[in-house]
Amino acid sequence: MTDYLSYWAAGKLTLGGDPAAAYDVAKHRAVEFSVTEFKGLNPFPYPPPFLLFVTPFSLLPYMWGFAAWAVVTFAAYLLLTRRAIETPYALAHPSVLMNGLIGQNGFLTAGLFTAGSGMLRERPFLAGAILGCLVIKPQLALLLPVAVIAARLWPAIAGALATAGALGLVSLALFGAGAFIGFWNILPLYTELMRQDKWPWNEFISVFAFLRYFGVDQTVALAVHAVVAAAAVALTWLAWSRNWKDQVPILAAATLLVPPYLLTYDALLMIIPMGFWLKDRERARLVGLLWLLCFLPIAFYFNLYRGPNTVPLAALLFLGVCVADRLRGGRKGLVAADVDHAHLV
Repeated sequence: MTDYLSYWAAGKLTLGGDPAAAYDVAKHRAVEFSVTEFKGLNPFPYPPPFLLFVTPFSLLPYMWGFAAWAVVTFAAYLLLTRRAIETPYALAHPSVLMNGLIGQNGFLTAGLFTAGSGMLRERPFLAGAILGCLVIKPQLALLLPVAVIAARLWPAIAGALATAGALGLVSLALFGAGAFIGFWNILPLYTELMRQDKWPWNEFISVFAFLRYFGVDQTVALAVHAVVAAAAVALTWLAWSRNWKDQVPILAAATLLVPPYLLTYDALLMIIPMGFWLKDRERARLVGLLWLLCFLPIAFYFNLYRGPNTVPLAALLFLGVCVADRLRGGRKGLVAADVDHAHLV
C-alpha cells in the first residue's frame, strides 16, 4: 500500500461521477481495497483543487498511474528547484527517496514553493501565480502572506489570488459544492486522530509532535508549538521587511515550524536552506548536520531509527544560526545589508 493509492482512489471516484465520494471514508476505502487490503486508514484529506492534479493519473491502472505520477512530479521537482540548488544536491535530500517510494506530493509542493519563493522579489506576479497553486496544500502557504505583505510585494498577492481563485472556481464547476463540503467534513477526522494519539508522533515534523513523542501534555505541547510558530512568523516578517539575503531560506525553514500537521515527506522544503548554506564552504558541516536531521526520520521507516522526528530541529538549527549571524553583525558573504523599501517598491 502506498500513499498514492489514496490519490488514485479519489481520482477513480471523480472519474466515476462522484467527486464528493473522495471524502467519504467508506466509499474511498472500498476503491482502495479493490487494489489491495491494508490495516488502518488512508483517506483523501486534500482540497478539491488537488483533484485537478491527481484525477488524470487515475485514467491509468493503479501501478501505471503510480509510476506516471512519480515520474511527472519528480521531473517537476528537478525543473522547479534547479535555481535554488544544484541537481545532485536536490537528489541527495533524504525525503526524495520517501516521496518516490510512497508517491506523495512532496515533489510537487516543494517544487512550487521553491520556484515561487525564489522569484518573489524579481517577478512578484509570476511568483505569486506559482505559489497560488499551493492551494492544493494550504498549510505550506501559511507564511507566504507574511513575507509578501512585509516586503510590500502587492503584485504577488494578485498573482496568488488569480491562480488560487481559478483553481477553486474550476474545481467548483467540475466537482460541485459537495466536494468542498466533503473536504470540510473530513478535517475533524484528522484532528481527532491526533488528539487520540492514533498516529506515530515521529511521522510528524512539528514541535508539537516532537514534544508529544516524549509524552508532554497535549496542552503544554500546543502552547510551546504556538510560541515557536509565533517566533517563526516574527523572524519571517523581519527578514522580508528588511530584505535580508537569507529571507527565502528563512521562509522555507520557518514554514515547517508553523503547522502542527506536516509529515516527513514535506521536509523537502529544507533543500532551500541547504542550498543557501552550500554556497558557503564554511557551512559544509552544518549542511551535513541538516542532512542527518532530515535523514533520521526516513531511517525510521526502515527500522533503523526509533527516536523522535528531527526535522523540526533542522529548521530550528538553520533559523538559530541565521539569528546568531545577525546578532554578530552578519557574516561576510552570507548576509547582505538591509535594503530600504523605498527603493524596492
